[in-house]
Amino acid sequence: MPGSATAEIYFIASMMILILLICGVTVYFFAKTYKKEMAEREKRQKRLKEDRSSENPLSPSVGENNTVGE
Repeated sequence: MPGSATAEIYFIASMMILILLICGVTVYFFAKTYKKEMAEREKRQKRLKEDRSSENPLSPSVGENNTVGE
């Protein structure tokens, strides 16, 4: 069949474009979800920090140096 090689090249090229399109959409949704989860994580950490500071204002925060006599 004349032109079958050309048809195969077009088919392979269209499949590659389709695969790239699907990958692009997947990366877009992954990035969107990642950004949303990072914002939620930051909010959760901020809330925890505020809760710890309001729980007992006399106790030192996590990570502070608790040595005596300095």
